[in-house]
Amino acid sequence: MHYQHRYHAGNFADVFKHVLLLALLRALSAKDKPWCYLDTHAGAAEYDLSDEAALRTGEFADGVARLWAADGAPPAVADWLAVVRARNPDGALRRYPGSPLLALTAARAKDRLLLCERVPAVAEQLRGKMLADPRVHVHRRDGYELASLLPPAEKRGLVLVDPPFERVDEFDACAAFVAEGLRRFAGGVFAVWYPFKQRYATERWLRRMRRETAREALNLQLCVSHAADGEMRACGLLVINPPYAAQAPIAEALAWLTPRLAQGEGAGHAAQRWSVGTS
Repeated sequence: MHYQHRYHAGNFADVFKHVLLLALLRALSAKDKPWCYLDTHAGAAEYDLSDEAALRTGEFADGVARLWAADGAPPAVADWLAVVRARNPDGALRRYPGSPLLALTAARAKDRLLLCERVPAVAEQLRGKMLADPRVHVHRRDGYELASLLPPAEKRGLVLVDPPFERVDEFDACAAFVAEGLRRFAGGVFAVWYPFKQRYATERWLRRMRRETAREALNLQLCVSHAADGEMRACGLLVINPPYAAQAPIAEALAWLTPRLAQGEGAGHAAQRWSVGTS
């Protein structure tokens, strides 16, 4: 059985990832030049929170549902909330937009999306949600093959690496993909989402990425309670070549989100800056 995100859509990790992703794309739009968004593991684009799978886990209750009626959110969170609310025009939270729909919302007429999804049924759902938009190209293939499409013609863009972490060698596959991606697209923004379930393995991978990428980067993390091996209590987004314009909105968003998504003692967030030449 392959990973099915419909069980986890809208949870705290999705909120964290999607708020930051939208802020990064808005920062790219601060310049007039077009950009390309590339998604290695795009998923179905939108999820039904009234679906049996979502209700069985109820994970969205401690994620998007906590923020659904919030006001006074900082700009990056308010921007994301506006997109979610637009997908639920009757005022009831039933639909949750994934990264492809968020990127499509942020895209201007001159921007482009390249989306990979290897599972046939999910790829068909993805195509359906994209409504044959000429800016969008859906590829039914292994997301790690996306490196062959780099660099994009626009020479600017963001690559979201968001694997399901169902492979035992997923961290190695991520590292290899990013290395090849940076070789082909050195100036691209690479945003790599990762779970913090096995502390030793995750920290070892982060040390490897810091050593091997040799790029400016932001390592962003959100923890909703004390970490416990084998449980998803924290996750991160490693942003290589981060746009300067996104950094202040992201910091403000993380500070606001942390107490609202906390599930117990030990909740917190971190933003570690990696500079070239440091280890």
